[in-house]
Amino acid sequence: MYSDVVAFNLVQAVTQWLLTLVVCGGIALLVAVVLSISIGGLSGPSTIWMAVTRGVRDLVSMSPKRIGAIAGLTWKESFRRQDVLVGVVFVLLFMFAGWFLTSTDLDTPAKPYISFVLTAIRWLILPVALLLSCWGLPADIKGRSLHTVVTKPVRRSEVVLGRMVGYASIMTLGVVIMGLVGYVWIERQVPESARHQLVSRVPEYGRLTYLDRNGLPSLTALNVGDMWDYRGFVEGNTKAAAIFNFSDLDTDRLSASDQLQLEYRFEVFRSHKGDIDKSVQAQFMLVNEQSGLKVPYPRVPFEINEFADIQTRSAEDGGREPIITIPRQLTYTPEGELSSKTVDLFDDIIHDGTLTVQVRCVDPGQYLGAARTDLFIRLPDKPFAVGFFKAIFGTWMMAILVIVLGTTASTFVKGPVATLLTFALILTGLTLRPFMSEVLEQYRLSGAVEGGGMLESGYRMVTQMNTQVELPGGFLTDSIQWIDSQMLLGLLLLQNVIPDFTHFDMTPYVANGFDVPWNNSMMPGIATTLAFILPALILGYFCLQWRELEAK
Repeated sequence: MYSDVVAFNLVQAVTQWLLTLVVCGGIALLVAVVLSISIGGLSGPSTIWMAVTRGVRDLVSMSPKRIGAIAGLTWKESFRRQDVLVGVVFVLLFMFAGWFLTSTDLDTPAKPYISFVLTAIRWLILPVALLLSCWGLPADIKGRSLHTVVTKPVRRSEVVLGRMVGYASIMTLGVVIMGLVGYVWIERQVPESARHQLVSRVPEYGRLTYLDRNGLPSLTALNVGDMWDYRGFVEGNTKAAAIFNFSDLDTDRLSASDQLQLEYRFEVFRSHKGDIDKSVQAQFMLVNEQSGLKVPYPRVPFEINEFADIQTRSAEDGGREPIITIPRQLTYTPEGELSSKTVDLFDDIIHDGTLTVQVRCVDPGQYLGAARTDLFIRLPDKPFAVGFFKAIFGTWMMAILVIVLGTTASTFVKGPVATLLTFALILTGLTLRPFMSEVLEQYRLSGAVEGGGMLESGYRMVTQMNTQVELPGGFLTDSIQWIDSQMLLGLLLLQNVIPDFTHFDMTPYVANGFDVPWNNSMMPGIATTLAFILPALILGYFCLQWRELEAK
């Protein structure tokens, strides 16, 4: 992948969810009490208390049979209204898409086919989920069909949850059909020369540190002038090195094949042209930190293909495989000795599941750029279908979340407004939410934000003050910074209210030939969907409970 991978912290996520639920619930209850006092006087809080106790009783006493009946009714109504005709558009797209899809990247010719299928499914499912969830309840209220339901012994919590379950079942059927059709289409359309890319690679990443040109440890490397500081560069023909430390390795699983595969993608920066027909060379050093054993592999430095992206083409297909296969038995000549020695990779070099790999640039005057994901241990591959259907599962989770949000919005506003509200929330979750998280992470780590908060940024824009210049001291500056700090604290809570829809897009993994990792991608998506179901159900219940059905 081109970006670093971050493990999902389940304990932290659950803690934030509980805190957000308690705070938002407290704020909602406080607002309800204040409004009830302003409307009904001192009897208002007792009315709120009775409504809350009745709501708790209704939510914990829901009947699965009644929920299933409402879900079945929702299914029949959706098909009667022909809301699923988007499948016709899906079929037409796949009938003629093969005429227009071509790959200009010779290294990854299968990528546009995979990206097209997953993107098409995601953006065809989205409007269907929006229309179904946002227009269902308002249409029932307008047609007065819901009045018949609520006069029966059916709780309004069951109405809300039944609608969600009904729409979710329709979306499940649609996603399954589209996923199966898309998979078959990819298998038939991808050229034979690119079928080797239909694979789900399983990477094992390590921790990256560096050695400077004097061989001293360093957490950072050289910056050669790139605006994107994703990679650090090490100087060639010096003691500088990029150190990848792999821990918690399953040696039993790795030793079953009596070999270890390292896949790499490094960047090269040339300080002088050198031999332009010859690629810059690098060297791996396998290190056992406990015993001090250092084994160079391969014996002869290998060339870095600096003018191409990662390739997975085999040698028989004419490609230059960026994979180094390390056998179990390694023969090398220790520095300062004349005789060779043979060591066992899994017994002598890997110690307690830990392996250290040092990467050095061999050519003087040239620089090798490395990021944490540029070198990984390639575990046994999984079938392409595994990664593909994980991405389809991500699309399904997105559809479920849209249905939950849309159904909740439809309990207190009409269909067009609910659609706009839900769509705005989706756009915010796709665009603003990642930026908000980045700003708040910077504030959490350093206690400040580059350029300041909203008020400070506005002040700098009006006064045309550079972000590197300190604000003048005084009451105004102190007030601005204090207000900004309080607003940033509020954003820490607000960011948990806005769902991060970027978790559901797993296309980059599959299109680049990687398996979708559970801990880094699947778990955040599942947690995001589950986190909104209970709050949305509670909100939808109370909104529908207090809604004047006869007035709509």
